[in-house]
Amino acid sequence: MDRQQHRFEALAPRHDLGAFDCGAELYNKWLQNSARTAVQAGTAAVTVLVREGESGVEVIGYFALCPTGVVRDGMPNKAKASSIDPIPAYLLAKLALAEKCRGDKVQMWGTQLLLGAFRQVLAASESGGGRVLVVDADNEALVPWYADHGFLPTGVNPLRLYMKIATVRKYVSEYDERR
Repeated sequence: MDRQQHRFEALAPRHDLGAFDCGAELYNKWLQNSARTAVQAGTAAVTVLVREGESGVEVIGYFALCPTGVVRDGMPNKAKASSIDPIPAYLLAKLALAEKCRGDKVQMWGTQLLLGAFRQVLAASESGGGRVLVVDADNEALVPWYADHGFLPTGVNPLRLYMKIATVRKYVSEYDERR
């Protein structure tokens, strides 16, 4: 990722969210109308991917993370290593990329967003624990994309996927080694 022109930032009042368009009105509206409230309420950490251009800083993607607990019965056996119920976890609550940035085979912005989320989950898990990262795909068409990035089905809900934190760490390490 070109660190001179693109970077991750915690959502702040200075970010103009009005022009963001990922093609899914639900995600656009959440970012524009609810993301700041979620941050202020402490229910989610929202990170934006920004690009600097001639007209200033533009938000081209975002993700929202929050701590959660996952009921043991909702996970496959290989994710239940401890006896804790619920299993301490993180939820990738939102992840959206501006439509105009999709399909970039060089920058791979969707992967960059996911890696940004992975890095934050790893930092949080190092200081606060956590066993898994879960995501609820909004529709079946997203499931293969998450699976291509290492997420596994829970076997309970076809749209709920998970990844062990140890696998998140391995994924990030392997990605960094390739770069």
